[in-house]
Amino acid sequence: MITLEDIARQAGVSHSTVSRALADSSLVNSDTKERIQLLAREAGYQVNQVARNLKTRSTRTIGLVVPEVSNPYYPKLVQLVADRARAAGYNLQLQLSGADQEAEAACLASLREQRADGILLVTAEQGLVAREQVNALAAAGVPLILMGWVEDTEHLDTVTGDDAKGGYALAQHLISLGHRRIATLGKLPHRGIHDRLFGFNAALEAAGIELAAELCIVAKTDAQVQHGVAQLLALPTPPTAIFAYQDSLAALVIGHLADMCVSVPQQMTVVGFDNLDLASYICPRLTTIGGHIEPLATQFVSLLIERIQKTAQSTAPQHLVITPQLVVRKSCAPLIEKNIERKNEN
Repeated sequence: MITLEDIARQAGVSHSTVSRALADSSLVNSDTKERIQLLAREAGYQVNQVARNLKTRSTRTIGLVVPEVSNPYYPKLVQLVADRARAAGYNLQLQLSGADQEAEAACLASLREQRADGILLVTAEQGLVAREQVNALAAAGVPLILMGWVEDTEHLDTVTGDDAKGGYALAQHLISLGHRRIATLGKLPHRGIHDRLFGFNAALEAAGIELAAELCIVAKTDAQVQHGVAQLLALPTPPTAIFAYQDSLAALVIGHLADMCVSVPQQMTVVGFDNLDLASYICPRLTTIGGHIEPLATQFVSLLIERIQKTAQSTAPQHLVITPQLVVRKSCAPLIEKNIERKNEN
């Protein structure tokens, strides 16, 4: 097996010069560096990554913990994080904490045991389940960034989207189209004043619109969405618009409305949230809130690498907030009274 010493003899330089050249160090002039790298390639030299990791005390690995991959939001986030980590010279190790985040602590322990250089932790409905473990890691100096709104994390680095502003913008758009009887479908609010439903409801309240309890449908599964849509259509005065908590739920809503002979947007306006790829594939194409996943992933990885490499301008915890944007497509239409009558006739 070819060693550094073999390449050093062929190049007529020291062992340390070869090591620096293969690490692309600026301490080696470009001509010598190119000559050494060419010799290494021709000889089929492979870097002993284990030895390098022991020497540098770095595995060049970032750990990412997400709840699940069945929700279309997370695969997109994972891909974006992986791309940005790879571009920065890091490998990504993925851990799934579970839909209810029940394995969050175990995921963190596994990444710590495998000596990940830093950890990206995505929180969800349950908030920060492994709070004790996260605090212990932070106290030990392990670089760790949280994604999502979580209470009592002022001492930690966080990156999150301003879902409340996105919800507010979405409600304003529906109001501008003349909709007043608007239903919500999906999860219960779980991020306090930062939740998208909080912003959505705030915009309705500002416009003097009451969100009646009968218009608030809690649904996560396809069967629950189907039941919820049927429940809304059976009301004496059905809604004229439905806000689904996520794009994936909005796609299910549109499908079940079609099954019930209710056309979108002619008879019912539907909007979602997150601007996933499916939002531009379904028919009609979905009006939603987006433009925040890419910058979220970028800031998520960039801040962690700054912490790993100790290049951040400040050691104080950073709290980065990304504001999403309204993406208007074809699933909304201005309110027309005859549409309501036609729907009632159905």
